[in-house]
Amino acid sequence: MSTALGIAATAAVLQQLLQSGFAALKLEDVLGANAVAVTCIPPERIPADSAASQLNLFLYNQTRNPGWTNLDLPSRDSRGERIANPALALDLHFLIAAYGVADFHAEIMLGAAMQILHDTPGLGREAIREALMPAPTKPNLPNQLQLAGLADQVEQLRITPLNHNTDEVSRIWAALQTPARPSAAYLVSVLLQQSTKSQRTPLPVLGRNLYVVPLRAPRLDRVESAAGLGAPILPGGLVRASGANLAAPQVRLLVNGEEFAGGVQRLEKDELEFAFALGNPPAIPDSLRAGVCTLQLVHPQLMGSPPQPHGGQESNLAAFVLNPEATFNVLPGANSTVVDGVTYRSGAIAIDCVPRIGTRQRVRLLLNEKDPPANRPARAYSFSASDGNGIVAPAESTAQVSVEYRNVAQGNYLARVQVDAGISPLQLGADGRFAGPEVQP
Repeated sequence: MSTALGIAATAAVLQQLLQSGFAALKLEDVLGANAVAVTCIPPERIPADSAASQLNLFLYNQTRNPGWTNLDLPSRDSRGERIANPALALDLHFLIAAYGVADFHAEIMLGAAMQILHDTPGLGREAIREALMPAPTKPNLPNQLQLAGLADQVEQLRITPLNHNTDEVSRIWAALQTPARPSAAYLVSVLLQQSTKSQRTPLPVLGRNLYVVPLRAPRLDRVESAAGLGAPILPGGLVRASGANLAAPQVRLLVNGEEFAGGVQRLEKDELEFAFALGNPPAIPDSLRAGVCTLQLVHPQLMGSPPQPHGGQESNLAAFVLNPEATFNVLPGANSTVVDGVTYRSGAIAIDCVPRIGTRQRVRLLLNEKDPPANRPARAYSFSASDGNGIVAPAESTAQVSVEYRNVAQGNYLARVQVDAGISPLQLGADGRFAGPEVQP
């Protein structure tokens, strides 16, 4: 494979091929010049009043080679570690333009160049090495190009003429924004560039084992609170998941991609229950967030000697909403304003929330008037937390957030907090009506 210098090395090989071909044809005798220069610069850098004829080689396009694009393995595994360096397979499109200072000079140079490339449909390894070898006669050839590895790549470089029609040729020259010259287009394929970054290479296999596993992948159909249908899923409660083929000797339970198998309380063929609290004593992980979450069940396969768990059959992703649990505390220092006999309050309420709140989560305080009079609708307010939820870097989460409220009519209110799609629950009183949490702004 070639290095990142492969494109430049390919252009240099073509330049040296044409330059040596012109010398073999003794083109300078035909043109009456000391030597015919073959350059590789942008066309706009060639002056219109140049005193010498020259042939210019210009890379006007490159495309991905379809035969090599998806041949190699992915460069990274599921853990994000580099396991391969896939080759960058390129087809190079070159434009050969002749710049003559006298009659027929451009046509002579272009014809000679096309004949040279026609006689050389492929570039051999020795020809490439010789072309890239530094020499006094190659003052513009960088020495580093001989280390590009172009001669050692698997594929041989092939030169194919492109039959562009008049419209395609005019578009190329229009894009270059220079006057059109006698030219010909060629495709050089395929250049294989590959990086030399360190990659994770597994150890050789010492023994082989054969495992027969039935295709009974777990399936998740429903995720709900174990407290019953319609009850909110809370971090302190149990979650029930139902489906098919859930039980297995080895089970991984992933919530948002993180392991929660330690919280499984009950596991049956078509149903399981788990808690979010892990460890001893049980605690809610700091990484858990309220809002829309995903649940997935994985059955690892024990393989090897000694047996080690490997990635096995995976269930579908089931979505559910994790609602936060919160307590509310009105902070001192609130201001009062009386308008038309009604006292309006402005201040802040501290919200202690489980699970923790992240910097990018959307937090809103919801206030609904408790026991409003019958002669008017109940008052309701909502207020958003400040940007970043008051979290100061390098911290990424917080267990408490303060939300400012403004112009709230004085009274008793039922308080809730909305964190993304999750909303903290309300408490029911003995009369079957909502009784709390209650705040008095």
